[in-house]
Amino acid sequence: MELGPRTAMTPMPLRTRRLALPGKRRLVLSAVAAVMAVATLGGLRLPEAAAQPGKFALRVCEKCVSRKAGSGYNPKFVLDQTSKAAAAAGWPAPGIEWGKCTGGCDYGPTVRLVKGEYAIPVVVEGMSEDEVDFKAFLEIEGESDAERAFGLASRHIAMQAQSADSDEPAPEVPV
Repeated sequence: MELGPRTAMTPMPLRTRRLALPGKRRLVLSAVAAVMAVATLGGLRLPEAAAQPGKFALRVCEKCVSRKAGSGYNPKFVLDQTSKAAAAAGWPAPGIEWGKCTGGCDYGPTVRLVKGEYAIPVVVEGMSEDEVDFKAFLEIEGESDAERAFGLASRHIAMQAQSADSDEPAPEVPV
């Protein structure tokens, strides 16, 4: 049995998409580097939180998206665009990347804010009780949900940067 040629409507196999991801990540990182270079050459200084996008990251659960959990919405595109716009404006912007399962499959798609080299999950002010339990934003089913998650994450990053500048301890979110 001979298979026909691949068409634009044929979805790319999941394995191929995973292999293509590092190239996209490189593109995003080079875009961030270009913005920082232009700001540095132009004499502008970006806030520290925006200058260190690798310190925080929003991870979109790859399994939720591939399984079309919830409404089947993929928040990664909106989060990428929002992150680029925020970084270009000099606002705190976490990196956006694919992540592993958060365990909230029934509440998917999920997005988790992580911090540092070991990607420690972060709870932020404004999360619902269930979101605090899962340490992830749950039921991201549209642009407004994705923008809410990004906004709360960005505000948390800004508060962390501000408290680091003033040497005051960051306020703890009750768990």
